[in-house]
Amino acid sequence: MKSGQARFVTISPYSLLSGTDAVSAGDAAKEIERTLKRAAQAGATGVAWQAAACGKSLYHTKVATALSGDRRLCGRRLEAMLNEIDFLEAAIAAARAERLEFAVVSRPFDDYLPGLGSEFERRHQQFLWESRDGEIRLRGVLCLAYDEVLKYRLEIIEELARYGADAVVVDLETSAACMTPFRRRDFFGFNAPIGDEHARRFGEDIRAFDDVEYRRGSDLQIVDAVYRGGEFNREGWHGIKGEYFARFFEQASGIVKAAGKRFAFSRGREEGILPMARFAVPADRWLADGVVDDLFLPRGAGEDRDIAAYAAAKKPSQRIITPRGWDEIDGWIASLRDVLHMPATPDANA
Repeated sequence: MKSGQARFVTISPYSLLSGTDAVSAGDAAKEIERTLKRAAQAGATGVAWQAAACGKSLYHTKVATALSGDRRLCGRRLEAMLNEIDFLEAAIAAARAERLEFAVVSRPFDDYLPGLGSEFERRHQQFLWESRDGEIRLRGVLCLAYDEVLKYRLEIIEELARYGADAVVVDLETSAACMTPFRRRDFFGFNAPIGDEHARRFGEDIRAFDDVEYRRGSDLQIVDAVYRGGEFNREGWHGIKGEYFARFFEQASGIVKAAGKRFAFSRGREEGILPMARFAVPADRWLADGVVDDLFLPRGAGEDRDIAAYAAAKKPSQRIITPRGWDEIDGWIASLRDVLHMPATPDANA
């Protein structure tokens, strides 16, 4: 391991506290303190703490939807504890005690799982990513081409930036694949603002096609849709979707940096959200332009863009963090389970 490398552990408070017998705010605080102490002893230097479980926030939010209405026993217990303790505040305090860097993670395309959906997503289904014929929407994935969605997302970033974290991370991870049977590449992302801009720029209607054939499984549920005809400038379409994301991303960077914190990005294995919901993600340019301070890459991210391109773009103050044991440049990130199974090194952060 290189001297000075960052070593992050990713933690979901929903998973962490659901797996314990904690029933009170005091129990939750002690479990968070114990976990971060063990992570530090195992050699972690930082924490990537998820701010929400899908669409339900796990801190005292005034913008998003706090954990509520989850019928699972663990969810009901966490809701009761969250009324008494802000899990994010408790985690930041515990990280300070262990001298751990603290990054709070926000996922702008992860607003729904049964029992864990946000109120904004529930009330604004018209803003979800659409299929080409406009008949099918991707649950939990709000389209940033709409000003209302942009405002909502930026308010969440602003709220998180006011906490005492060292960094705010925008993460493209999502549970949306669980919410749709459609696995066809580029199936979603044909919303009106995108289509209108594409028509203005390239003179073609991405929503025009000759016919659509729905394929049904043995249970008669739709499992795929094939659009016949109507080919278009696909790369241009991905670029426009990427520009709408960049509009949000660059404004979020300004908010976070104005608060004196590092701004980080965790991209997907391939550009965009999912294979059926892709868009251009010029993370190397964001490094070169100083929009991001840290870039987290998942395992396999180099399959669509060589990691060397990111390494060449970054400045000495910026970091590229990859999974533990895989092409580490400035440090690694690992799951809590993996980190806690590492040999204890009590003086790791001395």
